[in-house]
Amino acid sequence: MQIQVQKAEKKENEYLIHYQAGGALPFVPHDVVLIHGKQYFIGTILKVESEQVLIRINPEYEDQLTGSIGLELAFSPTVSIQGADSIVEKLGYFPPFHYDRITAANMTKDQITLTIELSPASVLVPKSPDLEPSADAPVIPEAPAKDIPRYAVTFTFLETKEHVLTPVETENIILQLDFRYEEADMVVDIDALSGLSGSFLCRGIRAEITELHE
Repeated sequence: MQIQVQKAEKKENEYLIHYQAGGALPFVPHDVVLIHGKQYFIGTILKVESEQVLIRINPEYEDQLTGSIGLELAFSPTVSIQGADSIVEKLGYFPPFHYDRITAANMTKDQITLTIELSPASVLVPKSPDLEPSADAPVIPEAPAKDIPRYAVTFTFLETKEHVLTPVETENIILQLDFRYEEADMVVDIDALSGLSGSFLCRGIRAEITELHE
């Protein structure tokens, strides 16, 4: 969908875009969208209103929020992941899983289950600027402050196929976990700082968030 940007107001990594379009934007909060300015980049929808949308992007693309830009849905976690609403309720957003640790993995021919322990940085992202993935993970305390709750998210991927995955290792730290649509399937891409990485297709995704206790 094409929109005409009238003004973009910056708030840390979030931008309130005032726009004109031929109709209401077909997105809901937490949707991941592909934005086409001078080049393609990714954004996360935070709030949609008539003639304005709040979106989180990497600030390096700020200068592209002018003139006519295109918005295309890449993935909607709250629509396509059963249990995503509970994750959003706990954290305030659907996490990108940057620098989070895979603590358990079970793979069969047609189902994959991954448990991901969220880092303190991931839990705190709604209260601070979003983390952009890089090959160098941020320094994260081994013993998080007592007032930061610890969570794990368990994903169950159903009817999986076309697995192209590296072996699970002792240390499996995610650089970025991406979801996208491909015809009737969903594609899951795992980029890693260490350990399990690769991609596969699935037909359904369930997710459950649990609070960890010592």
